[in-house]
Amino acid sequence: MINGVFLLDKPKNITSNKALYLVKKKVSPKKAGIVGILDPLASGMLPIVINEGTKLAKYIENKDKEYVAVAKLGYVSTTGDSEGIITSSKNITLNKLTNKDIEEVIEKFIGPQKQTPPMYSGLKINGIKLYKLARKGINVNRKSRDIYIYDLKIESINNDEIIFRISCSKGTYIRTLIESIGKSLGVGAYTKDLRRIRVGTFIEKNMITLQDLTNIDECIIPLEKMVSDMTSITISSKECQTLKYGQKVYTKLYKNIEEIVIKNENFNLIGVGTIINNYIHSKRLINFDE
Repeated sequence: MINGVFLLDKPKNITSNKALYLVKKKVSPKKAGIVGILDPLASGMLPIVINEGTKLAKYIENKDKEYVAVAKLGYVSTTGDSEGIITSSKNITLNKLTNKDIEEVIEKFIGPQKQTPPMYSGLKINGIKLYKLARKGINVNRKSRDIYIYDLKIESINNDEIIFRISCSKGTYIRTLIESIGKSLGVGAYTKDLRRIRVGTFIEKNMITLQDLTNIDECIIPLEKMVSDMTSITISSKECQTLKYGQKVYTKLYKNIEEIVIKNENFNLIGVGTIINNYIHSKRLINFDE
C-alpha cells in the first residue's frame, strides 16, 4: 500500500475538493486528504496525503508557504479577486506611482502582523463556511490572526499589474494581503492570479499534474520526509510493541519534548509522540500492516 504525500499541481477553475475527488477516482486509496486548500481561481501546489500519510498531514499544514501573485491595481473587488464585483475603480498610471513608492509600502508588510480573514473564505464560524454567509449578504465579525510575511518581492511591473513573490506563514490570506497593499498605495487592488509554488521544503519542480497520476508510485514522498525537520528518537523493537499497546516508554535522552519522531532499530518511522518527564507517549502511530 502506498503511504505518504504527493504534490498535485492543481489547475485553475476547480475546487481543491474536486481535485481530491479526481485523485481518488484515479488512484483509489483507502484514505486521502488535502493539506492547505487552494481557491478555485488559484493553481499550484496542493499536497495530497495518501493512506497512513493522512496521520502526518498537520506537520505539512503548519509549514510556511510561497506564492506568486498578480495584483491588479486601481480596483477593489467584493471577493478580493477577479470573481467578485468591482466596487471601486481608479484610472491610475504607474508613472505617477513610482517603484520607490511601491517598495516603501510593501516593506511595511514584511514581518509579524495581524490579519482578519476575508468573508469570502472557507473558514468556518459556528460550523458554517464564511463564503456561504457572504453570498447571502451576511457579514460577521472575524477574529484577527497572527501571521508572518517572511519575504515580499516585486517580480515585475506591467502597466497596472504587479507580480509579487510572497513567502508567508500558515493562515495567510494572499487576497487580503494584496487588498491591504492596494489600500496603502491609495489606489486599491485585487488578486488577478495566484499560484502556490512551495510548501515548507517541497518545491515546484516536484509537482505532478492530474494527467501524471498513472505514475504516482514514482512521485510519492515517503512518510519520513514529511517529518524530516523534527527531532527523532530511536527505540527497540520491544519498546515499539509497548507503545503499540498504548503504554509509555522510558528514555533518558530527553526530559520533555512536545512532539518527537519515533523510529525503530532499523531507523524506520513508526510514529510521532511526546515526551513527558522522560517517558515517551505515542500520539500517532503508523500502521504498515494495512
